[in-house]
Amino acid sequence: LKQSERRSFGLVLNFYVLILSLQPSEAGIMSLREAGSSCYGGFDLYFVLDKSGSVQHHWNEIYYFVDHLAHKFISPQLRMSFIVFSTEGRILMKLTEDREQIRAGLEELRMVHPGGDTFMHKGFQRASEQIYYAGDSFRTASVIIALTDGELRENQFDLAEREAGRSRQLGASVYCVGVKDFNETQLWTIADSKDHVFPVNDGFEALQGAIDSILKRSCIEILAAEPSSICAGESFQVVVKGNGFSHAREVGKVLCSFRINDTLTLSKPLVVRDTYLLCPAPVLEEEGTEATLHVSMNNGLSFISSSVTITTVSCSDGTFLAIALLILLLLLMLALLWWFWPLCCTVVTSLSLSTSHIQIHFLYPIRDYAMYACVNRIIINSCGTAY
Repeated sequence: LKQSERRSFGLVLNFYVLILSLQPSEAGIMSLREAGSSCYGGFDLYFVLDKSGSVQHHWNEIYYFVDHLAHKFISPQLRMSFIVFSTEGRILMKLTEDREQIRAGLEELRMVHPGGDTFMHKGFQRASEQIYYAGDSFRTASVIIALTDGELRENQFDLAEREAGRSRQLGASVYCVGVKDFNETQLWTIADSKDHVFPVNDGFEALQGAIDSILKRSCIEILAAEPSSICAGESFQVVVKGNGFSHAREVGKVLCSFRINDTLTLSKPLVVRDTYLLCPAPVLEEEGTEATLHVSMNNGLSFISSSVTITTVSCSDGTFLAIALLILLLLLMLALLWWFWPLCCTVVTSLSLSTSHIQIHFLYPIRDYAMYACVNRIIINSCGTAY
């Protein structure tokens, strides 16, 4: 086939695979997991926790809230940090993906003794420091979950708003958990949006009930890609399946990223939904090339990591398929001919017998029966088969 025909064949195949991949199936849904049960996203998670004097009698509830929520983030690519703030901010556990260190950090968190003032901005500063120094040419996305109770004084609020803005400039998404007597308007301003604020109005005892909603809103994960293999040298569209893609501060800043070795290719998704993106894939010329999928929620400032890859394969240009179909058609015609040939012969013989009977009756008198039988045998033998 010509190059244009080969490209058309590839586009048709791509469209067919795309339609199939968008169809929900029971097996696919089960494999992607039930939303809200856990998070497979690869990003940096910072817990920024109020340990001022106002939470002195509720630290156990805060600890168990963090412990249960932390165990729901299970990606090996996820890193975690614990930060506490009161009069000062302190990094209780530096950013790490080591599960043993995280367990040790949780144990240290359990032993914290609250006290002091509520300088929330000190906690954001400790988070921003780690984000800044952990960054490189390919910055990992950061999620900050800040918890506080009560209302911030005016100067405390202004400083917290400013430092949260600095964290966002470094690529972080900011979520706030407000317990009991908090000022919701303040937290709306500090967090990315109203949807990034989780009010727990029934007090610290109700923190456990907020875990699933916090997980669902804060988790951004890449679970699969369809197709997972593409034709070398062809342009394709890839469906990136996951969760949380609509959680961006601005959906228009969501980008698809394809990382090949140290080369990064960005593309704007054609469709953005909470559970999938439709992304134009780069043309990969060499067979066997692997591209790792990432997603940016802030126009390329930072990226959600994944272990999902797309691999290029060699695709047929359609010639072999056309030859195979032609051979199959010829075999089908021969089979039909073999099947119907005896029937054709039977019909011809029957017509010949009927004609011969008419001719014999017309040419010979009935009384000359011997002559009739002789002629009849001659006609029957002319088909080569006696009936």
